[in-house]
Amino acid sequence: MTSHAAAAQADLEVRRLTIDDLDLFRDIRAQALRTHPQTFSSPEEDEGGEAMMAAYRHWLSGTVLGAFGRGHLIGVAGFYVSPDKRSQHRGHIFTVYVREDGRGRGVGDRLIKELLAHAEACVEQVHLAVLVEATAAIRTYRRNGFEIYGTDPAAVRIGEATYDKYFMVRKFSH
Repeated sequence: MTSHAAAAQADLEVRRLTIDDLDLFRDIRAQALRTHPQTFSSPEEDEGGEAMMAAYRHWLSGTVLGAFGRGHLIGVAGFYVSPDKRSQHRGHIFTVYVREDGRGRGVGDRLIKELLAHAEACVEQVHLAVLVEATAAIRTYRRNGFEIYGTDPAAVRIGEATYDKYFMVRKFSH
């Protein structure tokens, strides 16, 4: 880690977001949706309004970590355990986003490491999906033990453009 990244890590506070952070979460999520619409979306966000806010409140009732630098929310990452009883040995990472000014400073790594520490206590493996073009994110996931196990071709369509996604997994040795 460079000295700049090490200094940024020292100034970084990571904590679980709560319903009290709803406005902060909504703001960072709006930026993610605006700047990377091919990466971030949910049916509730497509609908907007109260459906979107209900989804955000639901997400914040679970495990969503926020990374704060100098008091500002600069990154988020969520985790949940599969709701299907037969799949509760599997966890999922979702909504990982670091603001442009926080990138290259170890923020994503720190969020993923803290989610994995939480996940290891309750699941055997963690899954995620990431756009094939998101090379920096893929490098972060690989550094944290994730492996690609499949490709979802044309997983996302925006207008005429389609985007493939990789499926990645990190298994714990229990």
